[in-house]
Amino acid sequence: MSSTSPDTKRPGGITFIVVLIWIAAIFNAIIGVWLMLAPFGQNPTLTDPAGNSQEIPGFYLFVNGALSLLLAFIYVWLARATSFGLAGAQVIIQALAVINIVFALFRLPYGWLALVLNIAILAIASGSKAKAWFTKVPTA
Repeated sequence: MSSTSPDTKRPGGITFIVVLIWIAAIFNAIIGVWLMLAPFGQNPTLTDPAGNSQEIPGFYLFVNGALSLLLAFIYVWLARATSFGLAGAQVIIQALAVINIVFALFRLPYGWLALVLNIAILAIASGSKAKAWFTKVPTA
């Protein structure tokens, strides 16, 4: 268990990660609400590589929106846990960064920003200052 005492200062890299997690949480919440409300209007359509128009089913949109909202709530929890220095947050951040790096590689050439950001997050979260933040000794 870890606690934050008044003399414990959060490293700047951890603050950067917390800000990025909050941005991801807000983005996923907005996308989730938008996807959940999309079936109430005309369902969006996509054009496949052959040029045919494909309508996206409302159930698919709703489920993806609900999953985005769930991810937003997980990101909010993770941002708070990271702010407080909970030890498990470091492992979750590292795991999510590795997963995002793999998926960014699949999205190349459009995944360069995600790739660079997640490599930076992984490096910061694995550094000595981050390790000290996440493994600080609780004060009584």
